[in-house]
Amino acid sequence: MDNIAQLLYLYGIGYEYHKYTGDHVVFDHQTRLQALQECGVDVSNLDEINTLNFELDIAKWLTPVEAITLVCKEMPTITIRVDAGLQINELTVSIPTLGYCCVCDPNNQVAIGDYRYQDTRYVQLKVPINAIEVGYHSAEVILNGARFETELWVTPRQCYDPIEQHKKLLGLSIQLYSLKPAGSKLSADFYELKQLVEASAAEGVDYILLNPLHLLFVDEPEKASPYSPNDRRLLHPFYISIELFCEQFGLDVSVFAGYLNVSKSNLNATYLDMTHCMESKLNALRFAWQLLCEQTGAWRADFTRFCQAKQQELKAFEDDDFAKFLQWLAFEQLTQCQSSALNAGMAVGLINDLAVGCADGSSEYNSNKNLYAEHARVGAPPDPWAELGQNWGLPALNPVKLKAQRFAFFKQLIQANITGVGALRIDHVMGLRRLWWCFYQDQQQTGCYVYYPFEYLLAILKIESVKHQVMIIGEDLGVVPIEIKEAMSESHIYSNILFYFEKDYHGQFLAPTHYKHNALLMVANHDVPPFFGWWSHDDLRLKREYQLLSEPQLTKADEERTSEREKLCHWLSRYGEVSVSLASEARDVYQSLINVLAKSPAKMLTIQFDDLDEQKLPVNIPGTDQEYPNWRRRLNQTSAEIIASSRPLIRDAVTSRKE
Repeated sequence: MDNIAQLLYLYGIGYEYHKYTGDHVVFDHQTRLQALQECGVDVSNLDEINTLNFELDIAKWLTPVEAITLVCKEMPTITIRVDAGLQINELTVSIPTLGYCCVCDPNNQVAIGDYRYQDTRYVQLKVPINAIEVGYHSAEVILNGARFETELWVTPRQCYDPIEQHKKLLGLSIQLYSLKPAGSKLSADFYELKQLVEASAAEGVDYILLNPLHLLFVDEPEKASPYSPNDRRLLHPFYISIELFCEQFGLDVSVFAGYLNVSKSNLNATYLDMTHCMESKLNALRFAWQLLCEQTGAWRADFTRFCQAKQQELKAFEDDDFAKFLQWLAFEQLTQCQSSALNAGMAVGLINDLAVGCADGSSEYNSNKNLYAEHARVGAPPDPWAELGQNWGLPALNPVKLKAQRFAFFKQLIQANITGVGALRIDHVMGLRRLWWCFYQDQQQTGCYVYYPFEYLLAILKIESVKHQVMIIGEDLGVVPIEIKEAMSESHIYSNILFYFEKDYHGQFLAPTHYKHNALLMVANHDVPPFFGWWSHDDLRLKREYQLLSEPQLTKADEERTSEREKLCHWLSRYGEVSVSLASEARDVYQSLINVLAKSPAKMLTIQFDDLDEQKLPVNIPGTDQEYPNWRRRLNQTSAEIIASSRPLIRDAVTSRKE
């Protein structure tokens, strides 16, 4: 292997991949070099290349332990690297903070690898040690009198899983901003979430899957996509509830009447005016901050502790106590909603959603620029819908910089997103292993896969999951590397499957008995039209209206949809209890579909609240930005009205789940 080929490998720059068609693709060498340059490497400087190869490959063999040492909790061993000719007389591992000291048996070792450098052969050994509790521990390794420091990451084999082996749950999925508040309130927040939690729990619902609640752009409210956020480590103040604030601090909500009441035209609007909503909410919150500052009490100590604990994440706010207050209050209210869920009997409660990246120019990006590749952006490889691939515009993390920082940023990210919830869904979970980087080469967009230190990122997920008792769900739609599938299965990371995409090689819907057990099953998600829009073809006509389809394309899409509906009718006739046809009402078809899915082996069945509202308009049309008002569409009915009208369907599904 020549020097540049070695560095490409060490930086995780992919060499090849298999397309969605199964075709084998080898990346162009110049494309791979461009990816390496995006990591800040001067590919024409041989001295720099040699230095980096030494630091990333050779150096770790010249010291017994690396900066981070992974330890399996169930079968604890420590890995060391030594000169093959060294006689080990003493090997001790100590963790002062735990009062832990293990004197190892130097004869009880297994060689698992070797390396040659300058005529010296080094060996990698695994040595058994005594049990250690799960977590990150600063440790000292004493080898023949010499002392070496390392961070032991004691990792459980599996993530936390609260679902008993044969138990199956029913949940709801919502876009929180889309809920319709009762009365004259402008937009939904944690107050409506708490109400929904309590009402749905009474019907036997065990969890609520949320949209990402990440901090968006407060000063630019029209940047409304929760999947292109300002900072994934923080929460969006849009969701803070004045009602819950008043309950917490014993205030009369009527003093906020001028901020909460709106005109009837705004109440009945199909789409939220995000600028107006954000301005109104911020005005109310500034008044809340003013009222709170006039109070004394325990809140000040709680607020100070929060700011100290979140010091790194809040760095962008500097001396802006109001912005810090918003974060404190948002996390307090989210935690309150989760407590309400558990107190109401839910098995899981809230499921948070972690976006795959942050927006370009965001606070998250600007405060961690040293961790990112210079001009690379995350996207997707070429497919029939995007011949040049998709550029999602999300800055790409540099895997080498991430590891050099001991993954502190990734730890922050996971810890922030499991706070106040019972589970975490990770969007595009394949990104823990590899991401498609988009960049420009000779003024044309190109790209390749770049691989990440998967075993370390997975270790963090499992440690945080077990420590905080939060289950993990990975959105694994599309082309999934086999190592991701195996790791998810072994680690009890639940899969996320969509009914529409569960088909055999002949394009027929799979028998429900073939669904994975450890999976969160949905009919659709935010990138797929609601069922009532899908059944009526309204989503296709909407795309034509926004000139996303030509007339010939619409005709073809209509024919394909009719074929899909026929396949669904055939599937329901085979596995359901009620026969349906193309002439059937969407409500009857949907109820039959949920009845069948409720009996599937998937442990988590999720019903979209959009479908219970019989909503036809999507919250998002992929491939659009300004053309369609994405991430603004409201529901037609309040949560209470939807629950009341859907009670028989929900209760039947809950009963089927228990059978």
